[in-house]
Amino acid sequence: MTARWGIAALLAIAAPAAAEDPALSLAAWLGTWTGEGFAFGKAATATLVIVAAPDGSATTLAYRLAVPGTPPINYAAEAIYHVNGKGRVRGSWTDNSGRTRPIGGRVTGSEWHNLWGSADVEIGRSTYVLEAPNRMIVTDSVLKDDGSWRVFAALRFQRKP
Repeated sequence: MTARWGIAALLAIAAPAAAEDPALSLAAWLGTWTGEGFAFGKAATATLVIVAAPDGSATTLAYRLAVPGTPPINYAAEAIYHVNGKGRVRGSWTDNSGRTRPIGGRVTGSEWHNLWGSADVEIGRSTYVLEAPNRMIVTDSVLKDDGSWRVFAALRFQRKP
């Protein structure tokens, strides 16, 4: 009986988002985005490229963050997300330092929330909020030992035509 439940859970997570309610998918976030704001206490710029897999089974994201200074920060990451019919997000995020973090989250309407990482390294939260069809705010935080969240990056993005 347990094996059947495990298989059912895996199938539910892997279900394609293409036939689902658009409000419970990442369709509204697709595109190429450029952003400005702050990261690690300094001015920063970033790009996001979010595309659907050709078969509609997943959404991929490529992220590039540049923080000038000494030393400059040039962070890059790629992620893959699967959204089920209830708007639950599962995936993974791999950055240019070689770390891969599991992701779990939720998408509802104009908000997309992800929790990432693990207790043995760090736990973080990324929130993507569409202010308008072509404007988005992304906020990244890490969980502190006292249970509060510390924002380490906040950028305002504009979708490129």
